[in-house]
Amino acid sequence: MRDALLAARRDLGARAVVVDQRTEPGGVSLVVSDTVPRSTQILGAMRESAARMLAPGAEPVSTPEPPPARRRTPLADVERRLREHGGSPELRESVLEGVVGLESDDSHPLDLAAKVVSEQFSVASLPVVAGQTAVVALIGQSGTGKTTTIAKLAGRMVRAGRRVVLATLDSGRLGVEAQMRAFGAELRVATISLDDPVRIAAELGRVPGRVDVLLIDGSGDERRDIAALKAFEDHCRAAGARAQFSTLLVLAATASEDAIRSSIAAAEAVGPVGTVITKIDETDRPLPALEQARDAGLGLAFLTNGPDLEEHFHRARPERIADVALLGRIA
Repeated sequence: MRDALLAARRDLGARAVVVDQRTEPGGVSLVVSDTVPRSTQILGAMRESAARMLAPGAEPVSTPEPPPARRRTPLADVERRLREHGGSPELRESVLEGVVGLESDDSHPLDLAAKVVSEQFSVASLPVVAGQTAVVALIGQSGTGKTTTIAKLAGRMVRAGRRVVLATLDSGRLGVEAQMRAFGAELRVATISLDDPVRIAAELGRVPGRVDVLLIDGSGDERRDIAALKAFEDHCRAAGARAQFSTLLVLAATASEDAIRSSIAAAEAVGPVGTVITKIDETDRPLPALEQARDAGLGLAFLTNGPDLEEHFHRARPERIADVALLGRIA
């Protein structure tokens, strides 16, 4: 079997698909296709042809034309959905291969595709902090929705009974502090500026445990924000503050691939624990942002699809990732 598979890959390439096989004394026979079948009808026809090829004494035959449409939605529908929502050729082919491998009379191709898609992406979580202040910074380019996202995250934590403080690294820009104060008033949490990081680090060290979570909103200049965050972490360590730092990278689904690539590269210096994909409701092609995060080794932490602080903020669960890929939205 191993030799036969190696021969098939050598002759037909790494994408060779085994359609059927027969084991016999002294060896194994394979029927192999150099293309992925694009529908369950084509796959069925290939398997029927393979069975004839493998019959004792049979001569090789060519693959017949696919039969008339039968009982199930074709794989072409899965491919079309992924393509329309911005999926790369590599993602589309990988998902189709996975669906063919799971092919079952009892399962709809879209259900199988959802399972395969969800396995293509990893889910990230913020680290669990015990007895320390969790300092969570959201960084990303301007216009990605960081401030609204941080308010959504704060709301989730407040509802979970956490003592939250909102902070900004961008107090110099007109309207930023006002927006942050408005969100703080709505959520009934304190808001501060990190203009004086030494003083704030000293307060965290002086009263350990007074704040469960300090959420920091980046300015949109990722490199400057990363330098400020590293300096603040050093001040907290010097002040004896019990704080654990982590960073989330915010990527807008509406951003260009070049902008996303630039943002990911800038964030490498701080090692984000995951990503937040925003503005999924504002594009028909949200998949490129998810794929670029995955390709950079970043898990998906949260997904957002609108302005509401509670209803439009979601953990990146596998079924929601499948919705984005196959429906272009969060159902």
